[in-house]
Amino acid sequence: MPHTRSKHAQIPHLELRPQGYVWRRRLPRAVLESAHIPGLCQRPEFRPIRIKPTPNHRILRSGSGRSDPALRTQARNLGIQTPIAGIPICLSLKTHAFSVAAELARRLSTLSDQVFLYATATMNLLPETTKDILTTLARFEIEATDRERALGDPRSPQLAQAALEREAARQAVLRQAFFERDYAVAQEPLRHVAAHLGIKLPEAGCEDARILAYEATRVMLDNSEEKARRDRGIFPGPSPYFARAIAEETSLGIPAQPTVSAIAEPLIDKEDAMKLFPPSRFAARDHATKPPSAPDEASDQPVSSKEEDLHELLRSRGVLQSCTPEILAILEKREAMTVDEGFMVYLALKGAGFGEEWQKHQKPDAAVGEAWARSSLPGLTTASKFWGQEMGTCEISRVSSELIEATIKLIRETIARHGKGPKNTAATYRALAARVEAREAVAMDRAERGLRRQGCTNEAMIRDARLAEMEPRMRVETFLKHVRSANRVGSMLKDLGVIDDNPFRICTFSSREEEALKKTEQNIAREPWDDRLDELLATPVFQGKAQDEADPLFWMPLMGLLMGTRMEEAAQAGPGDVQSDEGIAYLIVRQALGDSVKSANATRKIPVHPVLVELGFLEFVKHARKRGDRRLFPSLTRGANKRTYSEKFTKAFGYYRRSNDVYWHGLDFHALRTTFHHRLMNAACPGAHRRKLMGHEPLDEGERAYAQKGISIASLFEQVKKIPFDATRVQSPIPGFPERPQEAQGLRLVQGSKA
Repeated sequence: MPHTRSKHAQIPHLELRPQGYVWRRRLPRAVLESAHIPGLCQRPEFRPIRIKPTPNHRILRSGSGRSDPALRTQARNLGIQTPIAGIPICLSLKTHAFSVAAELARRLSTLSDQVFLYATATMNLLPETTKDILTTLARFEIEATDRERALGDPRSPQLAQAALEREAARQAVLRQAFFERDYAVAQEPLRHVAAHLGIKLPEAGCEDARILAYEATRVMLDNSEEKARRDRGIFPGPSPYFARAIAEETSLGIPAQPTVSAIAEPLIDKEDAMKLFPPSRFAARDHATKPPSAPDEASDQPVSSKEEDLHELLRSRGVLQSCTPEILAILEKREAMTVDEGFMVYLALKGAGFGEEWQKHQKPDAAVGEAWARSSLPGLTTASKFWGQEMGTCEISRVSSELIEATIKLIRETIARHGKGPKNTAATYRALAARVEAREAVAMDRAERGLRRQGCTNEAMIRDARLAEMEPRMRVETFLKHVRSANRVGSMLKDLGVIDDNPFRICTFSSREEEALKKTEQNIAREPWDDRLDELLATPVFQGKAQDEADPLFWMPLMGLLMGTRMEEAAQAGPGDVQSDEGIAYLIVRQALGDSVKSANATRKIPVHPVLVELGFLEFVKHARKRGDRRLFPSLTRGANKRTYSEKFTKAFGYYRRSNDVYWHGLDFHALRTTFHHRLMNAACPGAHRRKLMGHEPLDEGERAYAQKGISIASLFEQVKKIPFDATRVQSPIPGFPERPQEAQGLRLVQGSKA
């Protein structure tokens, strides 16, 4: 027995007792200090308690002589001598075999080392420690900003206003952190403060770390608001020196005057910040030359100070001179303006040629506004109807997130062909949604009853038949534009200083959300025309049934297929745009008065395809020039919304394809241009030539800056000739054509081709 007892002394925490081997270990001091459980920092008192069947076991009892029955039961069940922290942990190994006990003791020691290490890293912070960290964080911010404010150089009103706006942006970020419950913004400041105090922060992600980050974010928000108040001369109380002077006066018998706390002062508006600073040498030149109290020229009546502030702010953004009296009256309502009035302001200012940088001074341009009206006004007008019908009479300050989400849901459920025909039109979009839902329910039930009457029992087939009766909803891309338009309006009003908060800031989508939405719809991408092109060319207009020689339904699709022109480029072409170089006829696409191109790279020269020459295209140009026509296709007129030729021709070409049963979604006019591009690639056309013919951006600096003379017409013509097409497949509206030119003579423009 003595030999056996001497062995266990070599194994840490292993003891031999009459009832067998036990493993006994005390809790480390670091764990006891981190736990901060009341009473555990004191030295524990041990009193023997007899616990069957091991009468030698002991359990910790409080100084009052009482013990928790639940803890006593836990100790009895687990065989643990210490049910709470601060007591040596004693486990009965229930064996007298040394080899078995030694192995168990080693495992328990290793496991306890890992547990204690984890506990010291993740235990709760002491309340005093948390208080020190947060108080130091607040004190550092206050002292640093006070020192900067006292020792900083004088600044102009513009710089002061910029500082206020930066602080407001910081507060917006912190409030957004509370809204999203993401307090990562406080992690870096906490690390610096903890390093300064020599305190180890809890492990990231644990409960204490999240609570500490939450409280630190509150401290940072309070600091930012306090800094903004002090920058305007509003302090939480009187100066300590002033308070001391008042106290001395009181001690001498002089009654002290009560001081009003500055905390009750309301926050100043951004546009009122400029009023805090007197005119100085830092004032901008335009403000220095303008009389300080000049009345607004738009009104003969005196306006209030608040209206003057708004006018001055709008003038600083360059917006005031573009505001009509109606728009100005809406802006003067500020938070009381309605949602549909907000859209009216946005449409008016964008139509005047303003960009999206409303927080700075802009210079409006009528041409920019006209281009925006052609491309974006129809979509924004539709979006304004969606939002206006749902919350048009609601004041912007009263718009709730629930109302916004309901409108977003309505837009998502709207059918793609809304407003097209009496069938898809209703008094409101919500009424249209209800009508479509009822219409779909009837059609789906009819389809199911028809299959069941035929004896169909395949539920999958029945389900497919029901789904086939659903009408297509709005495309995701269109849905996103309509929803985001509300955020554009709110951002404009906020950046102009008209409202303090943008309630539509939730009308945004992350890349992940946008991708998830697009996965829910069929991917209908443009593709090149295949053998279905033969069916299109077999329709009447290509087989001698054209209205006249200038029928755009005949010439424009062939120009897109054989020359790669865009629809608007072909529609706006005039006789003077067809020229020749080196005996080769070409069409020049350019920006001109009344015309437009998609981009600067779209300006280019495209050789006329030989097949078009065979079909009499140059003869057609000659006739148009003799008639004095400004356009090759005088029958085309501009649309009422976008004011482009393509607006109406898109509908005409779509109607023609549907009427002749050659309509396939995705195979439209632009797909003809796509076919041209694919055939150039199949013909091994060099990339620089292909980009030049398509009007795409140059790939590198060599194409952009070192090709001053560009690619010759002859070189481009060699690539265009590679596009295969048989002229006998169509019948030209020009009498006597097709006429094959002599290859040796080249393709020369007819006489009188000069513009």
